Amino acid sequence: MKLVTFFAIALFVHGPLSPFLPTAFEATLLYYARLYPAWLLALVGTLGASVAEGVNYRLLNWATELPKLARLGKQRAMRWSVTAFRRAPFWTTVIVIFSPIPDSAVRLLAPLARYPLPKFLGAVALGRFPRLLLVAGVGGIVPVPTWALLVGGVAAAGLALGRQPVASAFRWLRARYRDRYAVSVAGFRL
Repeated sequence: MKLVTFFAIALFVHGPLSPFLPTAFEATLLYYARLYPAWLLALVGTLGASVAEGVNYRLLNWATELPKLARLGKQRAMRWSVTAFRRAPFWTTVIVIFSPIPDSAVRLLAPLARYPLPKFLGAVALGRFPRLLLVAGVGGIVPVPTWALLVGGVAAAGLALGRQPVASAFRWLRARYRDRYAVSVAGFRL
């Protein structure tokens, strides 16, 4: 049952919402590394991520046919990016997926370049499996405390959302704390 949940998390985190969840899967993978062997987690995670990338490819392929987004594909910078991607699409995808570079660019360029879906998914799997194997292997050797995974995940999400919303959230929390405990703190002042 836990592996099914892990597969579902891999699907969700690598799906269309992945730009908003930059490191959520790595923290989950480190948690699951306590329970299962690294190779199994890498295999299930790669399968879930590949299915999600197939869905992303189809959605982006459909979206690029819309008139407003079709105009974006005709911009000079986008044409240059697609041309550069076409020089080595397979290995570009493998390297970007394996590395910590955000894979949103490759996810967008593959449909724009009309790179075949089976080759794209093969490149995704070839880049994703060793990365997940490496992270899960480290998680199996060095057990990271659950609190550290949670704090790290929240911090990464805060960085992804931007500094201003995080600062606003802290101001709001500080104001609520002061409002709630103002009476008790005032009673102890000399």
